[in-house]
This record gives sequence, structure tokens and C-alpha cells, in this order.
Amino acid sequence: MAEIPVTSKGPYRGSYDGAPYEERDRHRPRHNFSNFVFRTLTALATAAAFIVVLNSNEHTTYRGFKVGARWQAFAAYKWFLVANAVVFVYSVLGAVISCCSICVRRGPLSYSPTAWLTFLVDFLLASALISADSTALAVWWIGKYGVVRPRWTGYCDEVHSFCKRIEGAIIASFIGWLFLSFSVIVAVSSLHGLGRRRW
Repeated sequence: MAEIPVTSKGPYRGSYDGAPYEERDRHRPRHNFSNFVFRTLTALATAAAFIVVLNSNEHTTYRGFKVGARWQAFAAYKWFLVANAVVFVYSVLGAVISCCSICVRRGPLSYSPTAWLTFLVDFLLASALISADSTALAVWWIGKYGVVRPRWTGYCDEVHSFCKRIEGAIIASFIGWLFLSFSVIVAVSSLHGLGRRRW
């Protein structure tokens, strides 16, 4: 009896020896579109955080004394700026690639190696961004409320505008981290789909 070849049209996928189903299933419009949206929102949020901190310096007079606050004086805010700048550049490039993926019906999430690379880079940058956000939040919190036991007083009463801008930038950066985390989830979902189609 002649052997019946296994095709992708049947209910079972055995030893697949052709490319039609694989080429057809490479197109992942929902993943590419979601990726584009999340990366665009991440870029907007991190750009806002970067610009606000960069223009947050304040010099004023308090009780007859000249006082001021500059983000350059805080290592935490320097790290905050670096992390947001890196994530912004990466998100812009990712958004452009995702837009091209929608047009050409292929992209990084269409193949396992590039999907894994996308997931790892997204995860590492999300970790770096949440680290920078948490560090900046801790410094802002001490500046706002001080620390009771060592009797460290806050400085935000003297430079209120500086603290308000830093607070807004931290909130924007946390929002950017949230959208970047959604990109990580999209990459995981794409890897899961590619793994299922392999069988």
C-alpha cells in the first residue's frame, strides 16, 4: 500500500515536509499591531519623562536665601535619564520595525530566534527601567517627606516646582514601563504560538 503523505489540511500534523502552512502562519497581524501600539506608547511616555527631568532645574529664594535644585546633583536622576533615553530609542526603532512588519507581513515575531531576542531585550530593558524608576522614586520620597529617625528633612518645600516635575516624570516613566511590559507579554505570546505550530 502506498504511503499517504501528511499535509497541513488534516486534523493531525505529523512529519511536515512542505512550506505552505509555515509561510502562511508567519503573518501575525495582531501581534505586530499590538507591538507597534505598545512601543509607540512606551516611546511617548519615556520621552516625556526624559524631557521633564531635563528641564526640572529650579533656582529660587527661600527666607532670604538663594536655594536651588538640579537633577545633575542626584545620581539617581542621572540613571533615570539614561534608562529612559535608552528605552526611548529602542522603542522608536521597535515601533518602526513593527510598522514595517505589518506592511510586509513578516517581522521579528514571525521567527523563533528573533522572537526570543525581542523577548530578552524587552525583558532586560523593562528591568532596567523599573530599577531607575524605583531609585528615582526613593530619592523623590526622601526629598518630599524626609526621614524621621535620622531627622532628615525634606527639601521640596524650598524647591516645590522641581519636586513636582520630578514626580510627574516618575509617573510617566512608570507608565512607559507598563507599556514595555505589555510588549514583553506580546513576545511571550508570539513564542507560544510559534511553539504550538512547530507541533
